[in-house]
Amino acid sequence: MTDEIEKLLKLAGPRDEVPNAVEERIYELVRREWRATTQQPDGGNIYKRVRRVWKRDARVDTFFRWSLPLGGVAAAALAIFVLTQPVPVPMISIATVSKVVQPTAASSRFSSGMAIFAGDPISTGDGEGLSLLLARRESLRIDENTEIRIDARDKFTLIRGRVYADTGQFVYRDGGLIIETEFGTVTDVGTQFSVRSHDQALDVAVREGRVDIASDTTEFAVMVGERMHLRSNAEPQVAKIGAHDEHWAWAADLAPDFDIENRSLFDFLRWAARETGRELVFENDELRMAAMRNDIHGDISKLTPDEALRAILPTSSLKYRIEPDKIVITQ
Repeated sequence: MTDEIEKLLKLAGPRDEVPNAVEERIYELVRREWRATTQQPDGGNIYKRVRRVWKRDARVDTFFRWSLPLGGVAAAALAIFVLTQPVPVPMISIATVSKVVQPTAASSRFSSGMAIFAGDPISTGDGEGLSLLLARRESLRIDENTEIRIDARDKFTLIRGRVYADTGQFVYRDGGLIIETEFGTVTDVGTQFSVRSHDQALDVAVREGRVDIASDTTEFAVMVGERMHLRSNAEPQVAKIGAHDEHWAWAADLAPDFDIENRSLFDFLRWAARETGRELVFENDELRMAAMRNDIHGDISKLTPDEALRAILPTSSLKYRIEPDKIVITQ
């Protein structure tokens, strides 16, 4: 900090001679004010350094050239203000835009690779959606006609609309994603889930894992395969929902791109199965090992997971069939 002050003072240029008595009185006032403010008995050391600079170079006393007309106490206050200003903290992005879906010929404010910072508001219009890649590689997908605020790397406020979160196949000991809504707080426990706030109601569906909902008066747990509908002053309604239900289709369209170049067929199939809500089944261990040894190539960035499945599997040497809820690799 003192180096910065020294540089600033050296920019001042030449000064008129300051009487020694005035110089000593100003330094004493500054030192006394510093000690009283910081409770540090050696607080005068920083001013000794400034004083040495003054003695060494007559151009560095702009501070004191300003301070004389202000008076001793004002000078001390000015010095404390200058020396205690916080160093600016650089902004750090907490998410990155992974994919943008928008109406044909429409322009978007978002682009792939764009950084998102804490406090950023995000809103989408008709036919527009985007997915964010978070700090721990979680995926947060934002549906059309949605308004959400990014509060922190793992905390969000859903004002209206629908979001989908995929925290991967890990459960973090320090908590999962938190989504605040007007009905309460939604917290995931290692999962894939969607949250929708609309028409004074809250809709939470869980594809994998579990989600906890807490309000001022009640708490609920929504388990895998369940969809809970909450409305003010009404009992919650719970229904069953499959992992491959049409409810999840919009989220699959916003799945982050999967780079298949030099990846194994097995890696691709695991990704596609997770994104489409299907179970990946191998009829025997030999087929599983064959999928692990089979490298694939190409670009599926413009394809949905379903489209990618139908594009990649025919190019492999393995037989297969795609069922509504399964991807089966056969002999």
